[in-house]
Amino acid sequence: MTSQSVIHLRFRIWALLTVIMLAVFTLRVMPHLKIETDILALLPSEHSDAATSAAVDKFSNALTGKLIVLVGATDVAHAKQAAEVYAQTLKASQAFTQVNLEQDGLTQALLDTYRAHRGYLLSQRQLALLQAGNQAQLQNEALRAAFTPTGLMRVVSLADDPLGLANDYLMQQLPRIGAAQLNGNVLVVNEQSVLHDARTYALLTLELNGSPFASQVQDDATAALTAARNAAQQAIQPAQLDVVMSGAMPHAKAARERATDELQTFGTIETVLVMVLLIAIFSALRPLALGAMTMGLAFVAGLCATHYVFGTVHVLALVFGSSLIGGVIDYSIHFFADRFRGDPQWTPTSAVDHVGGAILLGLCTTLLGYVVLLLVPFPGLRQIALFCVAGLAVGCATVLCAYPVLYKVPSRKTAWGPRIGEWLVRCFKPGGWTPARIALSVALLLSALLGLQRVELQDDVRALQASPSELVAAERRVAALLQSGIESRYFLIQGNTEQALLDTEAQLTQQLDALQAQGKLQAYTAITRALPSLKQQQAAHDVLKQQVLNEQGALPSVLQRLGFNATDIAARTAAFADGQPLLPDEWLASTASRPYRDLWLGKLHDRYASIVSLAGVRDVSALRAAAKSVAGVRLIDRVQSVTDVLHSYRQAMSWLLCVVYVAAMLLLSFHYGWREAPLLLLPSALASGVTLGLFGWFGVPVNLFTLLALWLVLGLGVDYGIFLRHGRTALPTAVLSVSLSAITTLLAFGMLAFSATPFIRSIGLTLLFAISLSWLFAMLSCLTVDKRLWAVS
Repeated sequence: MTSQSVIHLRFRIWALLTVIMLAVFTLRVMPHLKIETDILALLPSEHSDAATSAAVDKFSNALTGKLIVLVGATDVAHAKQAAEVYAQTLKASQAFTQVNLEQDGLTQALLDTYRAHRGYLLSQRQLALLQAGNQAQLQNEALRAAFTPTGLMRVVSLADDPLGLANDYLMQQLPRIGAAQLNGNVLVVNEQSVLHDARTYALLTLELNGSPFASQVQDDATAALTAARNAAQQAIQPAQLDVVMSGAMPHAKAARERATDELQTFGTIETVLVMVLLIAIFSALRPLALGAMTMGLAFVAGLCATHYVFGTVHVLALVFGSSLIGGVIDYSIHFFADRFRGDPQWTPTSAVDHVGGAILLGLCTTLLGYVVLLLVPFPGLRQIALFCVAGLAVGCATVLCAYPVLYKVPSRKTAWGPRIGEWLVRCFKPGGWTPARIALSVALLLSALLGLQRVELQDDVRALQASPSELVAAERRVAALLQSGIESRYFLIQGNTEQALLDTEAQLTQQLDALQAQGKLQAYTAITRALPSLKQQQAAHDVLKQQVLNEQGALPSVLQRLGFNATDIAARTAAFADGQPLLPDEWLASTASRPYRDLWLGKLHDRYASIVSLAGVRDVSALRAAAKSVAGVRLIDRVQSVTDVLHSYRQAMSWLLCVVYVAAMLLLSFHYGWREAPLLLLPSALASGVTLGLFGWFGVPVNLFTLLALWLVLGLGVDYGIFLRHGRTALPTAVLSVSLSAITTLLAFGMLAFSATPFIRSIGLTLLFAISLSWLFAMLSCLTVDKRLWAVS
């Protein structure tokens, strides 16, 4: 086969595969594409066993799907009226699976549960009171309630509950969220303010109809919340409505919208500037069209691969990948710039023969680093790596297979390209380096490297994500009103059986009660408050028999003081003693379990699991000690766990980057020899080191995503060296090609430095410095240090 036949065969194969890829993207990927915005989705599980990971994930998913809404007005009547309208509007929207405001149904369900099992259920306070032998105090409290107005405030009447056992049990079960108090059938919180008239807020808890990170769920919920606010305001006109909200959904929506806006803004600016650059240099529209086609196909390939392997595409992979895929324009530039090397017989086919090997070698060195990332158990890095591997491979294949057929040499010639290349060559001539310039360069280099000692390492996940100030203010307002901050820490309880789980939780709550008494913990919520273990229920049953239900017990004594006859006393005592213990299945099936259902995780893998949530943690070390003292208990601190994961992976990435440098040295040495390989790697290594040094002086923190950007610098710096080394016979063309590549890469990545998302900004800022320095050092290394180039040129 002739060379032209081979070229056309490659083109046909490329065209067929491209049509298949576009069909798959249009018909299968786009209709089901899911964009993930949660930074935690980037990270691997911090737990080694599957049961623990499943439990943490299940509780986290349930927690992120909830919203707390406070509907306020200047008085309690207007607040409750507005909240009622607000809740009814949300229920009609179908955007939420649960809208909880009134507690009537819950109170009745709790009472029914208690009545069926009252011989085995006691509040913690009354159980402790009776176990200490203080039945006299129980009798005195009952008689005080009977003969004073305090008895009228009880939920259960004196006739049905003379000892107040049911009332005390119900008050323990009713949901309590910070400072919220039950007012009638609604939880309310009163604001304390000296700046304006104090308001009263009614509390609603909402559960989204889907993931808070799904765009459709966000849009539906936002529309429903807006409509509910408008309806509530209309209902209490002219009173002024105030609504504050806390939850993950508004933050996720803001992150999605910000990422979309940045992609559109940065992409538009990048596209316009690249268009102007390509038209100015190549004086034709065809290179521009082919370059845009190549970037588009590379981006589609990255999306398809990531979607099929991971099921979702994280916004970081999208932003980072789309910018890196913009780097495939480098391959196009190397191809187009090759026509400036002065060959009168130049054709697109000859360009492949001349620069094709260098493009493939550059691709291999870049892919080497990303293939290593594919092997790391870090979902975010693997997504980025796969996106880039697929995109770069398709971009390179497009240049080498399609350009020889689709590119036509323009009839109009331009002198811009060669002149720029020749000017850059003159700038870096060895003769231009005077001793003063050399001394200044060395001083700047040493100063930057000394900055490495000042580098601040940052692994705290809270510093890597940011929400709009109004959302942060709303979260703080909710926390201030409820007098309870949002805690990311909680206890995970695990047991081989349901009763073993409840027994373990009961042991932990004893420790937490002590911490509460010591002021180290404000409050906690545990399932055993509503569903005691069989051991706890049996203990309650025993103490009731011994001190409450016998002939000299508290119940007959109080009934006798209240004027009941012996027959009624005997009947009431016998009825109280009837019943069986409360079991998990019955409790879970009843409405009484509603406030606690998120804490009951059920059986996951081979173990049962539950959660004990916390509020007002003041001593984390005491919590860790409590967890260690009870087998089957683990303190989950998501923020600290994620920070630890980021720290460990930052260290691992640093060592992996060194390994990749060694592997790249071996690959380059095999192709160019041991003497030239260091010159090709030196620009990337120096650029990375100097960038980190400058960050040290400027106070820019270094994190995992900074290292991720330096991973890219390795591949690009080596590319620059390879093309300069390969272009010795036409040095101005090679210099022009490398310089244009650096400019387009800076356009693609440099604008990420202006992102409002901290971890994306870290990537952009790192690449803004490192790519510029990598180009500079590549020019110095290959044009100034390697003087043999000048003998050729």
